[in-house]
Amino acid sequence: MKKITLHNLIVTLQKKKIDLGPNPKETISMYSELGLIPPATFKVDDSTSSSSPEILYPRDTLEKIVEIKKLKKKGLEIDEIRDTYALDYVKNSIQEMLETQDKDKLKELAKVLTEGPEQLSAALEAPLVRVIETKNSKELSKIMTLFAGQGFTALLKSNEHLEKYNVNEARKSLFKSIFYITVICLKLARTSKDKILEDSAFETYDNMVVGPIKKASKKVQSEFKVSLNEYMKTKKKSS
Repeated sequence: MKKITLHNLIVTLQKKKIDLGPNPKETISMYSELGLIPPATFKVDDSTSSSSPEILYPRDTLEKIVEIKKLKKKGLEIDEIRDTYALDYVKNSIQEMLETQDKDKLKELAKVLTEGPEQLSAALEAPLVRVIETKNSKELSKIMTLFAGQGFTALLKSNEHLEKYNVNEARKSLFKSIFYITVICLKLARTSKDKILEDSAFETYDNMVVGPIKKASKKVQSEFKVSLNEYMKTKKKSS
């Protein structure tokens, strides 16, 4: 793997107008300690009398620091990560529906996509509501296990991304984990019949699950209408 010296790393970042604060060495060292960039390696040149080792970083550390600064400028808002995952969730759910062989379901989906976003988000939230509302203990156990597995897998994936210093993807996987665990927590809160706990869990569910799905549904529906209009224009021209 190609390396870059700490000195050259700082100089290159400064040329790119990346603000590393009053003490760039300390800033880069802090990023390394936090696990946002790979740790430094040290090389001692035996041919010189200098006792100070040369501090080296992998060459791609440069791009990683640029990305960190971009994210920091955005405030590393959880909303941005949350909305990105919710958009994936909505698009994947629609893709799964499109792959069905059931013509009635396809007609229903086509209708939902051309109507209001509320209908679309309700259709996509349905599997989650099923977990929360179902009274069938055997079915509940199966789905809760599936959701817990999804949440745990996403948590492991988040750790993998952190080990590769991919902060944005790590946060995205972490939200995916929160997403599924939130649904489980709301169901458990309702089962316990603890009103305070249920209200708290529902507030989290509304903020972390329902809100992002609604926002993503509006975006996907808007994209669908644009692509549908373009398709219809192309069809008219060809006919």
